[in-house]
Amino acid sequence: MEVGDAEIGSLTLLTQGAGKTGRKHRRKKTQPGSPINAKSSEPNPNAARAARPPLSLKAAAWKLPGCYDVRGRIGTGSYGTVREALDKDAGRMVAVKRIHSVFSNKINCKRILREIAILQRLDHPYIVQLHDVIMPQDEERFDELYMVMELGDADLKTLCRQQVHLEELQVKFVLYHLLVGLKYLHSAGIYHRDLKPSNVLVNQDCNVKICDFGLARAVGEELDEDQDAEHSDKAVRVMTQHVVTRYYRAPELILLDDYTEAIDLWSVGCIAFELAEMTEPKPAEDRGPLFPGSTCYPLSPDCQHRHDVAFHSGGCKEQLNMIFEVIGTPSERDVKLLREDARKYVCCFQPRLGCGVSPRLPSAAPSLVETIESLLRFNPQERATVEEVLLRPLFAEIRDPEKEVVARGYITLEFDQEPDLSEQQLRQCFKQEIQSFRRARAVCR
Repeated sequence: MEVGDAEIGSLTLLTQGAGKTGRKHRRKKTQPGSPINAKSSEPNPNAARAARPPLSLKAAAWKLPGCYDVRGRIGTGSYGTVREALDKDAGRMVAVKRIHSVFSNKINCKRILREIAILQRLDHPYIVQLHDVIMPQDEERFDELYMVMELGDADLKTLCRQQVHLEELQVKFVLYHLLVGLKYLHSAGIYHRDLKPSNVLVNQDCNVKICDFGLARAVGEELDEDQDAEHSDKAVRVMTQHVVTRYYRAPELILLDDYTEAIDLWSVGCIAFELAEMTEPKPAEDRGPLFPGSTCYPLSPDCQHRHDVAFHSGGCKEQLNMIFEVIGTPSERDVKLLREDARKYVCCFQPRLGCGVSPRLPSAAPSLVETIESLLRFNPQERATVEEVLLRPLFAEIRDPEKEVVARGYITLEFDQEPDLSEQQLRQCFKQEIQSFRRARAVCR
């Protein structure tokens, strides 16, 4: 049985700007029978955005073509600031990421280049679309870029913090769309490596957009981080694994082990739990991440006990301890698959069975709990794949195989085959990628 869009019910969402300014909304329960975009007392977010007057910004700060009216700030990251803007030529609201000091750090520079290159090669309704890349005219000396992308109504982090109750059907649709987007992404040979609620945009019709590919990598590339950094092999390995925000980090990443696309599935399991909590009768302040660790040895240890294994293995807020409290300590067979140093560390933890996910989700359907637990298995080889999750009973009534498209082939990034690119070579790579993107966009028009 297939469920039509009109049966999903629209999500009550804050716009990005409203979410950042902390505007209060009363708790509302969405009705699964209500049509999408039905008229209500809530203002249409796109209309509201377009009606806002442009902010008074110094022209020197945001060097954009005249077709863009820059508006409120959406967020700030390590590379720069994201603001919403009105694209007057296209007649739409967009998100503009201003990236400053592009060449100040070679590793970050390649990540920015990689994000542009990957996004322009992806084409899927559940992955954020890159509309334009704006580079200053001085190609030899420029040090900032602007990425113009799709703008979502909100992100999942904003949604999860609202005093809003979701129906299970809505959770199913959001999760299903996220998995469909991830299936396409993995079929293109891309690991996202930083899936978390703030990196998944969501619209009121329950459609999602996976965004922020700053830490993404292509499967065909060497997974050790950029070899031009002057670090020992051990340090490079640690830096490589220091991806994915702590709460959503798979055990193999924590233990500095080799990893596959299964790390993204672990993150989806963590996200799915937070969505499922929104079906429970509890206020937003009582909801939160499943594994909110405050330390994560050896990647981000306690500053006063950096090398104290016993301290971390006994710490209740240590990331692995929080994971083991839920899923239990790994079996002897799983431990034997680890590297020697990882085996020794895991054996320091007090053995336990784990309480499981269901005590935290007492009202959730068994099929939802079982799906989450299938994604949160310690051994990545036993963790559910995207294809296996999509076949689970949870999605039987909403699944649409025609949406589950795959990429034409693996994405390859030629510049990532070069271990040590100079600044001049990197500038040339940016120029080539932007020119390639614009040629492709011109053909599509």
